[in-house]
Amino acid sequence: RGKTAAEATDDIINNHLPKLKELKRSGEIHVDNIDVFCEKGVFDLESTRRILQAGKDIGLQINFHGDELHPMKSAELGAELGARAISHLEEVSDEGITAMARAKCAAVLLPTTAYMLRLKQPQARKMLDEGVIVALGSDFNPNAYCFSMPMVMHLACVNMKMSMNEALAAATINAAYALGKSDTHGSIETGKQGDLVIINSSRWEHLIYQFGGHDALIDYVIVKGKVVYQNERCGTMSSY
Repeated sequence: RGKTAAEATDDIINNHLPKLKELKRSGEIHVDNIDVFCEKGVFDLESTRRILQAGKDIGLQINFHGDELHPMKSAELGAELGARAISHLEEVSDEGITAMARAKCAAVLLPTTAYMLRLKQPQARKMLDEGVIVALGSDFNPNAYCFSMPMVMHLACVNMKMSMNEALAAATINAAYALGKSDTHGSIETGKQGDLVIINSSRWEHLIYQFGGHDALIDYVIVKGKVVYQNERCGTMSSY
């Protein structure tokens, strides 16, 4: 507040990040990623580069927002800096898609944001065909007031032409990859955290195909092997 983008950039690099490094070292806080919104009227490409590089220098993983409203070359920058993931990308360039695929930088696409703000749909199909790791997120915030991942997957299939298999992978294992946690989260494998959703359906596709009303479809949610949600119609399930 009350600062230009250049002043805010200097403040973040010279004051906030050194303090963050100190708090991380002391164990007072745990932070994995650094984010910047690279956009006209917010942080331009050079300011974004400076902040992200400074964050990377103190051990933070780059995971930022870009190419949402205007083509900013955020994807090219992220690939250059070795970003783990970039979110939005409605205005990504063809060169940016190629660069992200080469750098194994995940594209976190946010179907609810594009829908509610009436933005151009991200080029999910082109990204997938070129080998980009595509993840999905809700972007839950006042501008995209939806935290339903089944709805996110549904919109990804309808508006972004993803298959249901692709949407499920994007919302699970690829989303875990975007956070740097795919070794422990995102799929049902021996040695990974026991996170499961059990649905009342003969086919898993109903979780995506069904448009709303998912509270009636989901029977149990299990986190770390513990039942954290149980539909009232269901019997008690033991945790392991």
